[in-house]
Amino acid sequence: MRSKSHFRTTFKILGGRLAKVNQSLLWNGAYPSKKEQSFGLNLLMPKELKVKGEGGKALSFPKLLPNIFTTIGLCSGLTGIRFAIEQEWQQAVFSIIVAACFDMIDGLSARLLKAFSRFGAELDSLADTISFGVAPSIITYLWIRETLSGQSNEYLMGWYWIPFLFYSACNAFRLARFNVMHMEETERKIKKSYFLGVPAPAGAGLMLIPMGIDFILTRFGLTFSLSSHPQWLVIWVVLIALMMVSRIPTFSFRNMRFSVSKSKAIFVLIVVSLAVAVLIKETWIFLVALGILYFISIPFSYWAYQKDQMIK
Repeated sequence: MRSKSHFRTTFKILGGRLAKVNQSLLWNGAYPSKKEQSFGLNLLMPKELKVKGEGGKALSFPKLLPNIFTTIGLCSGLTGIRFAIEQEWQQAVFSIIVAACFDMIDGLSARLLKAFSRFGAELDSLADTISFGVAPSIITYLWIRETLSGQSNEYLMGWYWIPFLFYSACNAFRLARFNVMHMEETERKIKKSYFLGVPAPAGAGLMLIPMGIDFILTRFGLTFSLSSHPQWLVIWVVLIALMMVSRIPTFSFRNMRFSVSKSKAIFVLIVVSLAVAVLIKETWIFLVALGILYFISIPFSYWAYQKDQMIK
């Protein structure tokens, strides 16, 4: 009979080899016990699965939530392109709106959970480039193309694509500048109540306002269509693109703090209830009105910023 020391040596050798294989097979972050490693049970049932973040530190699930929300927004933006290819225009625009909502949620969750990371910042920028730069351009271009389809307009469609290409490029430039500003301490001194230029989600919303107006016209049975006048649409697209890369200060509503007295809190809740009721009943009227109000607020944001600078 073989001695116990012989079996012990055999198990040690087997455990060591399985551990090396396990390192190449399992995702980083699995932490089985030493006993499980020696018998190779971790190949079948890892004890605990965690995600390693920067510096090799394990991340809990709540710390991963902002990246999950960012990924959902990215998928929503890409799905908008699919709806546009299928000529489901309302669903396409709504997909961009959903992406904008998740873009706001991931920022709020990152601040609340203190889940900031370099990976999350890069993922957010790439997702914004696709959801608010590439997707709105393709959606709006295909919307115009559907109305002007025909051999006589093929030449013009090639020219109409250039403003949308310009918009997507300006969106990427705006996000790159945003990242650089957050790395440089001197530029971060700009008041947190303002963005420098129109942010990417707002730019996408402004760009899609003509489609929203067209939905409203269809809702009331009017035959007039904005897509039949692409020369005005491309001017609007170029204007929004220039506003994104401009240095015009715009309100950053997510960083603003509003204080409401207890006596007026009930009125705020009533206004919110009415707004939700209008949103449910006349969705596109509410969203278009919201976009127009934001566009009107840009001159006031510039005036407010100049006033703040004079106070300093």
